[in-house]
Amino acid sequence: DNVLTGSIPPALGELADAIVLLKGNDQIKGKDGSKIAPLSLCNNVPGFDFGNDPTWCPPERNALKKIHEEARGQEWTNATGWVDEFNDHCSWHGVDCNEENNVIRLTLENGGLSGRISNAIANLTSLETLHLRDNDLKGSIPD
Repeated sequence: DNVLTGSIPPALGELADAIVLLKGNDQIKGKDGSKIAPLSLCNNVPGFDFGNDPTWCPPERNALKKIHEEARGQEWTNATGWVDEFNDHCSWHGVDCNEENNVIRLTLENGGLSGRISNAIANLTSLETLHLRDNDLKGSIPD
């Protein structure tokens, strides 16, 4: 309870071996006052105390980041919003969510995706529609 204020800096995501404890500091916010931690902090710092909190580190955002990495997201023809430190995953190009912010549709056809189909797709538990045609992806869609 240090009564810290302000937003969580993305640079904390570079501290892979650190323990980052922020609980009890109710004034800490994500960017623009939201309660969402930087994506790199949620994914790169196992010692982040909010890492398993679905409000701060939505599991579906983490799964989509893994999908992006494994499908060579840096080469996609349109990756608008993807892996931005603070963007809500429901605003990422090709991602549609329901009212609970669960991914229900992933539309990435003809988008320059390559590599392997990520097993992280299985973590999108509300997914109803998956469009990946006309890409250079290998493998099968996980259960």
